[in-house]
Amino acid sequence: MPSLVGSEMCIRDRFKQEKVFNNIRRIGGVEDFVMKPIMGMEELCIKGHEENGPFHYRNKAQFPVGRDKEGRIISGFYAGRTHSIISVNDCLLGTGVNKTVMDIIKMYMTLEGVKPYDEVTHKGVVRHVLIREGKHTGEVMVCIIINGDKLPQVDRLVEQLLKVSGMTDISLNINKEKNNVILGDKIIKLYGPGYIEDYIGDVKFRISPLSFFQVNPVQTEKLYSKAMEYAKLTGSETVWDLYLSLIHISEPTRLGMISYAVFCLKKKKKKDTKIQQNNRK
Repeated sequence: MPSLVGSEMCIRDRFKQEKVFNNIRRIGGVEDFVMKPIMGMEELCIKGHEENGPFHYRNKAQFPVGRDKEGRIISGFYAGRTHSIISVNDCLLGTGVNKTVMDIIKMYMTLEGVKPYDEVTHKGVVRHVLIREGKHTGEVMVCIIINGDKLPQVDRLVEQLLKVSGMTDISLNINKEKNNVILGDKIIKLYGPGYIEDYIGDVKFRISPLSFFQVNPVQTEKLYSKAMEYAKLTGSETVWDLYLSLIHISEPTRLGMISYAVFCLKKKKKKDTKIQQNNRK
């Protein structure tokens, strides 16, 4: 996948900054304010080529699986506003293990005759592949979303995936619905504890296939630290967390040894047990 040259990066960043600036004025109704420049991630750039921006910063990828016009099994990303898959073997934004994992899964499907899912006919088995990597721990998770209850000769697939460095958790996710939702509710463990672990600052999180977790933990920590710097909290305040993803805002306040209370204002239909576990840790 080609990378952006420096001038294109500058244009993109300027567009984003202007969009946020205009939204604050238009939606927020704020007129008199100063907006500081976008915070970059120089530590994730290639030395000497910082103008091209950071690489491999995303800790999560979800690849749709299908066939090309010649009938070959492919994976990649959907073309804009379509469900046509553009075959992508590697991505400079994603973790380095993505290509290796997808190569193993596509080879397994070819050898075992496992068909990719077809949205039109609702036939076929493998719909998506979810890959997560703990940026601070190196732990890797693979979850294969299937239109069925099992995969044939799945032990052979697990055996190959375990050769990937850091492989910690392998599972199936069952989704037989005729919709565009990627994940179903049922998880079948094939290997591992059912989660991987990673950190934001000194706070450790357990991340399941169904968990929400910031896809860019390096920048997340920088943003939280900057917000705490601006807040100038002393430890005697009560911090109100009014954001949906309550653990990701409230928990890292411990980085500054701040006492806090969390008030969740949105009632959810289902409780994520991993959120409950993270809050107890």
